Amino acid sequence: KNIHGISVYSLIRYDHHHHHDHKDLRRWRSRTTAAASAYPLFSNPKASSSRHKFYQEALKTARDKFAGEISFQSEDKDVSLAKALLYVAAEDETFMVFNREMDACSFLNEGINVCSSSNAREWDSVEQMPLDGKTISEWLSELDAIAKEVEAELVSRDIGCHLVEVLQAVNLVLFELRGFKRSPVLVDSKHSYLHLVLSSGCGSAILLSIIYIEVCRRLGLTIVGSRVGEDFLIWPQTTYPEELFKVTSGHSLFAVVNGRCVEDPRSMASDLTGSSLLGLEIASNRDIVGIALANLIRFHWKCASRSNLGLMLTSPLRHAHNADEKPNKIDKPNVPLLRPQDLKLAIMASERLLILQPHNWALRRDHGMMLYYNREYGKAVQELSICMAFAPEEEAELLEPFVEKLHLMRLESSWKSLGHTASMTVK
Repeated sequence: KNIHGISVYSLIRYDHHHHHDHKDLRRWRSRTTAAASAYPLFSNPKASSSRHKFYQEALKTARDKFAGEISFQSEDKDVSLAKALLYVAAEDETFMVFNREMDACSFLNEGINVCSSSNAREWDSVEQMPLDGKTISEWLSELDAIAKEVEAELVSRDIGCHLVEVLQAVNLVLFELRGFKRSPVLVDSKHSYLHLVLSSGCGSAILLSIIYIEVCRRLGLTIVGSRVGEDFLIWPQTTYPEELFKVTSGHSLFAVVNGRCVEDPRSMASDLTGSSLLGLEIASNRDIVGIALANLIRFHWKCASRSNLGLMLTSPLRHAHNADEKPNKIDKPNVPLLRPQDLKLAIMASERLLILQPHNWALRRDHGMMLYYNREYGKAVQELSICMAFAPEEEAELLEPFVEKLHLMRLESSWKSLGHTASMTVK
């Protein structure tokens, strides 16, 4: 059988072991020993505590590396899109690996044998952490390798470095030779993390744009981009944008870079011209990282709330603002049950995005609401209170009754933790 991605070979009964069952007992012990070697958390309590500390430090290091990469103390042009998103992947992977070890430990404690496909890997730093078999530096080298393939393609054609030829060569290597393609619907996390897109060749539009930008940067070509409707469009930085729309061989250069969305009449990109392109706001490197993080938040929230179809982050705000509710009674928390790992991953992505956009009141509101759904009422009160200081007046008025209610729920929760069960009322 398979439980949460962990192979389960047998159920161990603890209710009896007859004197002639020594072979079964020895077999169970040998399996337990094997599991202990595969999952260090099983070894002993001291090892478990040490392992937990190790993962906590790894999570902090990955977050610090990300914050350092996108720091506003450095110029935007020096921000590496690839490094920033690989640090995001390293933090999330560390969190998921630790959860897998904890799950496996729980299964073993319940008497369920756990089979590991490979021994837990030891690594001393985030840079050495394996992400789908490669370290961060090796994934950066993968981008270098793609750029070298483009150079080799240009050499084989015996042509110069004219802009059109370079971009055609990039397209050839990425989309024909390597088979990269855009996933129309994000239903898998592998489409949302840079290293997994590089590995699988399938990803979201923003991550494919990031790969395109990073490859061209290694070729000495600056690619810029902007949001247009639901799409993120990219194009080579040029003084004469009208040249991007001249049609040669049936396509404009703008279409060569951005693919079919430019020629799709349903896309806002189809209406762009050289003049309107000048009116678009160019996304900074930090903006692009922010778009990727926002996509991660949406993806993980969707996964977390899958069993609560149509659940909105802000739904409880409308309920709290209902004037018909009795104001003196604290309702029992009626928080829908969400998938805890996906909810936590959404919260982690939101925390990173807040580093980039600390004054974004809507983002802080959504972050506070996710903390509410995660039953972290104290933190939710703090975030939503900060949000109220930045939010427009009408939004602050909507938040105020919910924050008051949440504050009282937190007090009630603390009261119950001390052994008191009487309900609280506001006098």
